[in-house]
Amino acid sequence: MENLKPIVLIDDDIDYIDLMEEAYGTLSHKNKLLVFHDSIKAYNYLVENDIIPFLVISDIIMPKMNGFELRENVQANPKFSGHVVPFVFITGAAELPHDGHDHLTENGFFEKRADFEELRNTLNNIINYWDSAVMR
Repeated sequence: MENLKPIVLIDDDIDYIDLMEEAYGTLSHKNKLLVFHDSIKAYNYLVENDIIPFLVISDIIMPKMNGFELRENVQANPKFSGHVVPFVFITGAAELPHDGHDHLTENGFFEKRADFEELRNTLNNIINYWDSAVMR
């Protein structure tokens, strides 16, 4: 899986992050998880440590910097130039915010689900999809 680059999980909902970590732990994927509750801290960590993630799974609606802004900042930063950093967005909202960022969802958009098995399957499908897409 692209040299086992890390998968980045970002959500300000601590309980949901815990659920995602638990679901990921039941899967056979070996990528390290980098978990953040704050998108600014996630962005700074990636930049300061020269980390190019395999995949970013981010909540959309967060304080300080939302998921769309995070993706824009990653794409604009020269450190990530020439690298594919897929973003998959998750949200508890019934629909995307109408702020002109609809074009940013082409990597994936999923509604948060509390059902463990459904979350587990969704995470597995997302990771498998991006693993096969990167390998093409």
